[in-house]
Amino acid sequence: MVKPFLTILCITFLLVFNAEAAVTDKATLTDAKMAIRTQNFDKAVSILKPLAKKGDKEAQYQLAVMYGNGQGTAVDPAKAAEWMLKSARQGYERAQYSMGVLYEEGTGVKIDSSKAVYWYSVASKKGHNNAKKRLKKIQSGDSEPVLIDNARNPEEALVHAVSTGNIKAAEQLLAKGVSANTRNKFQCPVLLEAVAQKDSAMVKMLIKHGADVNAADKYKDRPLLVAASIGETALVRTFIGQGAKLNNKDANGNTALMLAAAKGHDAAVTALLAKKAALKTKNLNGETAIMLAAKGKHNSTVKLLKKHGARLPVAKKEGLTVNQKLTVLNNSTTGVYKNWSPLMIAVWRGQLDVTVALLKKGADPDQLDHEGHTPLSRAALQGHDKIVNQLIKSKANVNRTGKSGKTPLMWASEYGKEKVVTILIAAGATVKAVDKDHRSALSFAIQNKHEVISNQLLDNKARPDNSLYKGKNDLMRAVATMSLATVKRLVAAGANITIQDDSGHDVLWHAIESAKATTVDYLIKNHGKLNSKDKNDVTLLHHAAVMNNAKTVLLLINKGLAIDAKAKDANTPLLMAASRGHTETVRVLVAKGANVNIKNNIGNTALILSVIADNVDAVKLLLKAGADIDLRNDKREQAVSLAELNKNKTIAELLKKHKEENKLFGIF
Repeated sequence: MVKPFLTILCITFLLVFNAEAAVTDKATLTDAKMAIRTQNFDKAVSILKPLAKKGDKEAQYQLAVMYGNGQGTAVDPAKAAEWMLKSARQGYERAQYSMGVLYEEGTGVKIDSSKAVYWYSVASKKGHNNAKKRLKKIQSGDSEPVLIDNARNPEEALVHAVSTGNIKAAEQLLAKGVSANTRNKFQCPVLLEAVAQKDSAMVKMLIKHGADVNAADKYKDRPLLVAASIGETALVRTFIGQGAKLNNKDANGNTALMLAAAKGHDAAVTALLAKKAALKTKNLNGETAIMLAAKGKHNSTVKLLKKHGARLPVAKKEGLTVNQKLTVLNNSTTGVYKNWSPLMIAVWRGQLDVTVALLKKGADPDQLDHEGHTPLSRAALQGHDKIVNQLIKSKANVNRTGKSGKTPLMWASEYGKEKVVTILIAAGATVKAVDKDHRSALSFAIQNKHEVISNQLLDNKARPDNSLYKGKNDLMRAVATMSLATVKRLVAAGANITIQDDSGHDVLWHAIESAKATTVDYLIKNHGKLNSKDKNDVTLLHHAAVMNNAKTVLLLINKGLAIDAKAKDANTPLLMAASRGHTETVRVLVAKGANVNIKNNIGNTALILSVIADNVDAVKLLLKAGADIDLRNDKREQAVSLAELNKNKTIAELLKKHKEENKLFGIF
């Protein structure tokens, strides 16, 4: 059994079988999070991969979680660990804590307590409470992982144990009388969580202790339904054998057979058919199992169902009539669409003909739903441009706001819907409107990295917001992700270069987080504070080294910043780059004459830190530049001994060979 990567919320397999829009190069991390929230894991992975490859540390973390949990991709602990490490090395706190867990528990990597301690220490310094607890646990000599990090009661502890795959802890809790029918705070039974994790051992143990195999969450998902949907045939057979009802339905009216057929899981379909699962049952969209299989182009599943007597309906060219679609909508106002009006559902699904019919029947185009959306705002964030046009023709107020004060233009700008932005502006949408947090459409476009939309709004006299929102203003966000041309436009439109965030960092500091040395150069020439330091005496050069922005590191050195400047913890830019495994930045700093033998306040040199980071290339660079392999840190550790402790044979042999060739002997 592969341990799941991280605790995740209850996996709800509500399947709305609508065609998804193709993922474009403009898809953002926000789009990926939306796909995860709607359980569209395939789409989430397709968005996260290119973002992760471009160096987005949060995308790398999220992709690692997807690989670890087998969401939208096959379970691959090694790949999960690989992406998690990339994110951790970029300073992402949650990834750093997770690397500690992986090294401690041996998930995707070999168990290595020294590396676990290293990553827990890094995360602890940033205030990560669970990292502090695990670090304390290890250092006290008790290597058993913390099983109940922040559990307030035994039930919460069981939820944690199940979601993290800790079968030993779960068994202990069940033996002490904790109910196997415990639910998490989202009312998801722990058995359902174990199924979502594909943890057959956990499932069997929970059943052994009395877990109800027909228990449902608030979306009517049940263990058999989830197992069928994810193609876990062994679990399907287990639940059938334990008395699971074959034809139970989820909130969308789908049975286990329908869910398995929709995904083309032939083995699961076979197991269900062997027990006489109903073939002709229809879901709320009027679809049968064979129709769903055909819709998903699963030809082998269609053939399998036909062998058992299922038949596809004769296709009608005209499809469903508007009245038939209206009937379906009226039957859909439960489950995921609870409290939604028919117009809201039609708009959300992109059903233009139904939207037109409802508007003709007198549906209010400016109605406000329980979540604070209007039909126009829902159509805008979904990018249904034809429906947006229709609502505007029906006199929908283009500037109507919801509970949050957001206009349809703000929603379209946030989700990157360029066509909709164009339509709304042409219809009179107020570009300068702000929501309750004083954020404009331009602010949302910049935060979500939609550069084309940002320029559309600037073309229409939008003005950047100089006030801070969650620590940054519009320009601080733009310099890290957008082109120099757009940055210049923002400055021309009123963005203030000199404003500082709560930590005393100006826009130049934030620009260094990007890979655009040209933008940094522009800001330096336009009043950016080149010699600024933060409260920890971290300079811009330190920051560039931490961000692995090698081009900017070179630019700043050439601008005269001290290459061996020390922060309060005595770390230099080289030490910071080495500790994070940033080979290219190490290469630049070494080439420009950085002191390779300088120590930080705990005695670590760049060589020692590169050994801890398992960075063979950096070790080679440092040795070539004259790094002293006999230097010890405050714990009396040397590079060679740490390489051996980390079981890195390549580095250990490299160091020993270098020592022998140079006839260096340390004092022991």
